[in-house]
Amino acid sequence: MDIKWKSQLLLFMVAITTSSLSAYWGFGASNATIESAKKRELNVTATLIQNNINEQINKAAARASMVSSLPSIKQAFRTKDREAIATRLLPAMIIQRDQFGVREGQFILPPAISFLRIYALKDGQGEDLSGFRQMILIANRTGEPQRGIEIGRRGLSIRAVYPVKDDDGLIGSFEIGMSFASILMQTKTNTGFDVGVFIDDKLMTEVAKLNPRPDSERIVGGYQAVEVTDWAALKPLLSPAMFAKARDVSVDLLTVNGNDYGLVLVPVLDYKGERIGAVVAVRDFSEFQTQQRWAITGVVAMAGLQIVLLTGALLIVVNAMLLKPFEAIAIASNQLADGKPAFELEDLAIRNDEIGGMARSLRTLATKGDEQESKNA
Repeated sequence: MDIKWKSQLLLFMVAITTSSLSAYWGFGASNATIESAKKRELNVTATLIQNNINEQINKAAARASMVSSLPSIKQAFRTKDREAIATRLLPAMIIQRDQFGVREGQFILPPAISFLRIYALKDGQGEDLSGFRQMILIANRTGEPQRGIEIGRRGLSIRAVYPVKDDDGLIGSFEIGMSFASILMQTKTNTGFDVGVFIDDKLMTEVAKLNPRPDSERIVGGYQAVEVTDWAALKPLLSPAMFAKARDVSVDLLTVNGNDYGLVLVPVLDYKGERIGAVVAVRDFSEFQTQQRWAITGVVAMAGLQIVLLTGALLIVVNAMLLKPFEAIAIASNQLADGKPAFELEDLAIRNDEIGGMARSLRTLATKGDEQESKNA
């Protein structure tokens, strides 16, 4: 293989290598950006869920504090006038239930005896809650407000228990229980994630006796679905192993049937800090898959274009500046060696580079050879 073909092959290999490296690093940078966007979405969703839970706890505390401080409520509670309390509070509490997610309102006598359930006036009067409602026991024993998450007869609620006191001392306490529904809907509205709350099935069965038993398909790994935005979206991604590792906030990427999904797990901790379940959020991440496919397509197309342009440019430059001039000089040298006049050197001899110097030297040799032949003649 002569130098012309060797040089062209070398240029082609350089172009391929350079373009391939450029494509590799380009795709790596694009893929890193996409992966970073995925993680950012997952982390933002986890933070939003935690913030929404804390916000609901504060809202429950604000409502419980307001009701427990009303003079008319204190008086009726002191005299154990259930009808007066219901007349005073029920209209407002119905609005709170229908518009703001308040699902429970209850007055409790010490140590933990149910006195009045606002939304079920005829239910539970006199029931001893001390076996499973530790927040109420602590609030009535210490006279200090308690807030957090706990399971009651009507299920899981975000709760606040405030002592009710008058000049004669502690009367009892009032409790507000907030639904998780607003947390789930806010999360879905703001992030697009479908969300569900899953709580230890044994605890729910033992305590939430006023709740109907869920379908068996809604119990996964010993955790039952309490509230969800879209069961069909969550169901394919749930597994017992998922709940087994949900001890801390975690984010993950799953691939199911060729589709990518983002997964967020936020542990549900009761008011004592013990884990009783998890909030699970999932979203279809196929949009990121599409971005990655477009990134690969774009990088490959750009690499091909770079190879064509770079190879073409290098061949033009090398052929015009080096290969053709050297080929002309080689022909002229062969002609001189054969005793023939050297042609095609005039255009090269006027160049001011090394090729021009070589052409002028060959021309000088040709002239000297002609002079020597004339003398010999």
